[in-house]
Amino acid sequence: MKYKMIVSDVDGTLFESGNQLNDSTLRWVDAFHQAGGIFTLATGRMKKAVDPFIEQLSIKVPVIVYNGAQLVDPIDNQIIKAYNVEKELAHQVMKTVKDFKLDPIVHVHQQPYVLGISEAIEAHTLKDGITCQVTDDAETLLMEAPTKFLIIGEPEEIQRFLEVLKQQYSKPFHHVFSDWNYLEILPMGASKGKALEHLSSYLEISLEEIAVVGDERNDLSMLEKAGFGAAVANANDDLKKQADYVSVGSFHRGLEEVIKKIMEG
Repeated sequence: MKYKMIVSDVDGTLFESGNQLNDSTLRWVDAFHQAGGIFTLATGRMKKAVDPFIEQLSIKVPVIVYNGAQLVDPIDNQIIKAYNVEKELAHQVMKTVKDFKLDPIVHVHQQPYVLGISEAIEAHTLKDGITCQVTDDAETLLMEAPTKFLIIGEPEEIQRFLEVLKQQYSKPFHHVFSDWNYLEILPMGASKGKALEHLSSYLEISLEEIAVVGDERNDLSMLEKAGFGAAVANANDDLKKQADYVSVGSFHRGLEEVIKKIMEG
């Protein structure tokens, strides 16, 4: 096979909803493994939130989590590469977001913290299969540099927040839209694409031998780095424009379609 490894996004690509892998996806990934291929994941989720998929898919190589802020070995949970959000930016984010109708989640030391439990937070924790800890002491929490911020809300409100944050924080900062109502503020230098470079070097597999599959704008950096970049049919239009291939099928059906094409050469 021309492509030795496939790296798949999770939400919107690996499955449609419900945190449930389809039997057909498991069969195709297993067939790819049997053919000598390597399969792994790249997600905005924390490692704990993808552990069930790692086990079901028999993934033995590092996974990209937190949208590239961490590269983690699934066997011993060793963090191979990690970035953190600058403390000054972290404090400004928490200060600014309080003026907007948004729900922030801050990840510190593999634990997501929230200021309160809203419907949006409940929906997110249910989707990711995680538990958030409520805090009323953001200042003490941010004494440690966070791994990332997830801001949940209506797109228009997120955009207004982002514009104000840019005015209040004069330095450049890294952010991505990982879903229609998700804004993620990440460490400078962290992206799925950068993490893919680290993974490529770690496994001694050239980027040209790696295929990636995704659906959202946070997958763009991966498509730019990989030898082959595919977008599933339900993908964001910006991603489709940059993809080498757009699948006919949506969600897991699109991923399975890509795996089949790669195996067929």
